[in-house]
Amino acid sequence: MPKSLRSAGLVAVMALVAAAPAVAQPKPVPTDNSGLPEKFSGEEIKRTWFDGRPFVATGPDGTAYRMVFTDDGKAARLPENAGKKAHPTIGYWRVIAEGYCSRWTGSNREKCFNVRKSQVGDGTVVRFGQQIVANWKRP
Repeated sequence: MPKSLRSAGLVAVMALVAAAPAVAQPKPVPTDNSGLPEKFSGEEIKRTWFDGRPFVATGPDGTAYRMVFTDDGKAARLPENAGKKAHPTIGYWRVIAEGYCSRWTGSNREKCFNVRKSQVGDGTVVRFGQQIVANWKRP
């Protein structure tokens, strides 16, 4: 193919690309948290929730776990509907400046969360990034 035809073809392709409608870009996740309650500090979480007393963590799908976080960095969780012979999943936690991190038996991956007062009711909302993962309440 002669060089002039290749150049003309390239120019035609570039013109088509330039004239094509812009591809819709995905909307970014909103980062404006001004309407949300303030995050608990790691120390507030430790003082309020990680004191050895049980609480119930309910996920958006309705799955509920009875959880206990002790002040020595250990944790246990058991599904609310578990039978008498069920064994809790054991884990570890640590506080960070704006939340806490936990790792559970069977997973080598640590996940970190932030905790805020619920905007409705007396519960506490736990978030993984922008996603709500649980609502905590004392039984």
